Amino acid sequence: MEDWLKQVQADLETLVHSTLDQTEQLLDDLADQAAETVGPLVEAADAAMDELAEQVADNISPPLTQALDELETQIDPLVGSMVSWCEQAIAPIHQTITPWLQNHPKCAGCSYYHGESYNNQMLVCALHPQGPEYDECPDWESVWPNDQSNNG
Repeated sequence: MEDWLKQVQADLETLVHSTLDQTEQLLDDLADQAAETVGPLVEAADAAMDELAEQVADNISPPLTQALDELETQIDPLVGSMVSWCEQAIAPIHQTITPWLQNHPKCAGCSYYHGESYNNQMLVCALHPQGPEYDECPDWESVWPNDQSNNG
């Protein structure tokens, strides 16, 4: 009787393996068929999306570019005014700090101070190219509005 039970067990094991192999083959075939069916749909959807994106870009880009150009035309004068205002607002600070940094403290806050170097030669100001010779500069004029004091 043991032989009979072993035979049933072996047959059952063979049947299970065969069923598993057939199921695996069936699932592989179904996956291949699904890929063959869905693949062209995905490609068609991808092509449609590319075409739609191109149409959107073609239709939106010109008016958007025009609107941005118009905005830039309106903003440019404002930016230019702001830059000019900032330069004017910062000028007294620059004219006060730069002479100290460049070792010309007598010129701090003077509206004539230039402080630029040309051919390795410092031009302190047009009135005193090398800087004032005395402790008090007779030509010092405040860069600060409404300042009546004399730095000299």
